[in-house]
Amino acid sequence: MSKNNADNKQTPEQAAKADENTEKMDVPSSPNLDDDSEPTFEDDGGPSFEEESGEEGYISPMELLIQAQAKSEEYRNDYLRALADMKNLRQRTEREVQQARQFAVEAFAKDLLQVADNLERALSAIPESSDPVSVAVTDGVRMVATGLENIFKKHGVTRIQALNAPFNPNLHQAVMQVEDDSVAPDHVVRELQTGYLLNNRLLRPSMVGISKGGSQD
Repeated sequence: MSKNNADNKQTPEQAAKADENTEKMDVPSSPNLDDDSEPTFEDDGGPSFEEESGEEGYISPMELLIQAQAKSEEYRNDYLRALADMKNLRQRTEREVQQARQFAVEAFAKDLLQVADNLERALSAIPESSDPVSVAVTDGVRMVATGLENIFKKHGVTRIQALNAPFNPNLHQAVMQVEDDSVAPDHVVRELQTGYLLNNRLLRPSMVGISKGGSQD
């Protein structure tokens, strides 16, 4: 035991030699902070930043923002255009529905005008008489004519007041001229057939005779 202890005990010369060997070991050196040179990096063979971004196809964030704003404006214009088209379509549809309601009875009303014409002819053909039978017949025809006229008014069918009015080609159909010094030229002096309007739209023009303004001799 004493021999082993003596072998493990180092002399001062041996300890100094061991410290010298330890200093000679490879120890990574710390970077020199006083060195102004730029650090260098070894190329590991991977793609560079320029290669990854691709300089030719690269789009900056500002360009992306401008493109997005332009696309947003395009979508907004498309939306406004579609909104205007829908508004116009709705207005046109409402107008067509309203016209269809107003003028749905046009063909039927034209057919009934013949009945009104016949009633007017019957009233004008009945001679005035005090005979009770004739009076009853006249009153009966007049009641039928008045009832038909009320039905016309209920559905928007009204008479054109043509007599003594200035000639209007939009409402009147002139079939003759009458020389009359007492009436201004181009005025209706005779009404041969009554004209009618349907909701202020011409249903049938009045057939009239207009003044000529007297003889030219």
